[in-house]
Amino acid sequence: MCLFIQIVSQVALLSGQPDKLKTKNFTQLPTMLADKSAVKIQGAYRNHQARLRLKKRAAWQIHEKLEYSSEQTEAKLRDIFDKLLRASNSLAPSVSKLLQKARLPVEEKELLRLTNPDSIPVEASYYGPRIEGPITRQTFVNLIEAFQYGEILHEKYVCQILHQARAILKTLPNYNPIDLSHLHHIYIIGDLHGQLADLLHIFNENGLPGIDNPYVFNGDFVDRGRNSVEVFLLILVALIIYPSSVFLNRGNHEDIMLSSYFGFQDEVNNKYRRQKTPLLDLFKDVFSWLPIYSSVHAKKSKLMIVHGGISSRVDLQRIKSLTRNRYISIEVPPKSKSGDQRLTPDEDNEYRQMQDLLWSDPDPHNRQGCRNNDDRNIGCFFGPDITEQFLNEYNYSILIRSHQVKERGYEFTHDHKVLTVFSASNYCGGSNWGAVIRWDYNELEPLLIQYKIEHVEMGKLNFNKEVTLFEDPAYQSLVEKIMTNKSLLQKEFERADRYQTNHLSLTVWSKIMTNVLHIDLPWLILRSKLVQEDTQGILYNTMFDGYILNNTRFQMSNPGIMEDLYIWKDMLIRLFNLIDYDHSGFISRNEFSDVVKLILYDEYGTGDINEAYIEELISAMDLDKNGRIDINEFLGKI
Repeated sequence: MCLFIQIVSQVALLSGQPDKLKTKNFTQLPTMLADKSAVKIQGAYRNHQARLRLKKRAAWQIHEKLEYSSEQTEAKLRDIFDKLLRASNSLAPSVSKLLQKARLPVEEKELLRLTNPDSIPVEASYYGPRIEGPITRQTFVNLIEAFQYGEILHEKYVCQILHQARAILKTLPNYNPIDLSHLHHIYIIGDLHGQLADLLHIFNENGLPGIDNPYVFNGDFVDRGRNSVEVFLLILVALIIYPSSVFLNRGNHEDIMLSSYFGFQDEVNNKYRRQKTPLLDLFKDVFSWLPIYSSVHAKKSKLMIVHGGISSRVDLQRIKSLTRNRYISIEVPPKSKSGDQRLTPDEDNEYRQMQDLLWSDPDPHNRQGCRNNDDRNIGCFFGPDITEQFLNEYNYSILIRSHQVKERGYEFTHDHKVLTVFSASNYCGGSNWGAVIRWDYNELEPLLIQYKIEHVEMGKLNFNKEVTLFEDPAYQSLVEKIMTNKSLLQKEFERADRYQTNHLSLTVWSKIMTNVLHIDLPWLILRSKLVQEDTQGILYNTMFDGYILNNTRFQMSNPGIMEDLYIWKDMLIRLFNLIDYDHSGFISRNEFSDVVKLILYDEYGTGDINEAYIEELISAMDLDKNGRIDINEFLGKI
């Protein structure tokens, strides 16, 4: 009896459940039978744990792949932007002018005039935090407390912070040289993505930034989270107070083109309706002045800290000497210094280096060399040999980067020579840990600090619940992507089903899913959640059962238009934001029609899409038929 109780107690303990077993509930078993029972229980538990790990791994793959697929729009946008510029003579003059503006720095005098804090009055009805006099440590603490309770800082003080930080940033070189012989240690913070709770937790656990407590913030302060404005302002206030011990690197999301889609622009629009246009211009300008990377010298180590990664073409001497505020966006190339629309080969090489530093990832298959980053369609995948060559050439010990969510908050790759740190815990509804790096002057290795904010106690949940909590948002996104591409999938399924059996082999079905959706996922594991199967194979049409893209506002003669709107949704939003330069939420129907026609003609070939189809597509976006497109109403109905 004692042996059996001990085994069951261990299983209960491993499963995270308290041991509530009582000896009087069991009768004594023969020793041999108890041994067999123990083996069965342990085997069942190990099998269950293996299945659980497999499910978690699949959920993480979906999460990461969908994260990348949302950014694949960027490559299409860059191509289309280039085509629009080359075809600017055929566009409406107002559209052509706005496209040019998207890649040009804001005019200095106009920026200062529109965002001068002294010219912005504070209403008597405002009861939020105020900044009276110089920005001090007490200002920092007051803002933390105010933001913690959901208060919104007045635009006057937002402009004050941005201008003071901008003045400091403009004096800095393109990289942050950091000497730990004076600072003794440093904290390195990865992506925060507007998650204020994570930033406040970091400060609470590790101390506020100070002369004796330095920090490097490695980009992606904004987008996706609800408090991007507050996160970025607090980091800038820390820079203002301690410019010699607070360092900022630019991330790929510190880009007005990207943040117009991933949440930051909407946040500014909602919080600062009266000042949204000049404020967004000021944020855009500040983003362009952020340093590109940091170089940390410790006693026994030298660290390269950059948001994305490296490539075989990155030349740090070139990076140190370039004019970084030319790169208002990494999404679209700057205007050539020669005045031409197209960059010279040398300028294009510099532009690609900037993309590589902010967007690249370590090769997921540990392959040698550099290759196109197929997951993001921007930047590159760099192999362990590229890391080795780069570290040797510039005498670095390790490359520290961010840019990728990691289940544990950090990950070593390339024989411990690349360390990824991600500081936004439970990112986008997930269950990942956040992490912070501390590197001390005398140490050869980092101290890694993990945490979760407002997370569910996973150990107290039943096994099925533990996976479901994480995977639901990912599966919802995957189903939406499948339904967006329903027609293309059905066409490929039917083409592969030569004998019209309504069945496909798992291999064929998986290949079609990867090719059409452009996501390489473990379809073998996922199939039970997506489609039915029997002894003959996958019943591919069952994948669409129970789901429909339906909206009574869209009653169209062409049934494919609803799917086209879903497929082009991301691109339409980006192009809308390009044209809607004053961020009003409205653009003229004719202006948008010009751009859409150019896209569709280029995508499908001139003559393959008739004018009636294009007109109906534009009509679908002009819901009120008032001659202008309201992007918020459109998104609310699609």
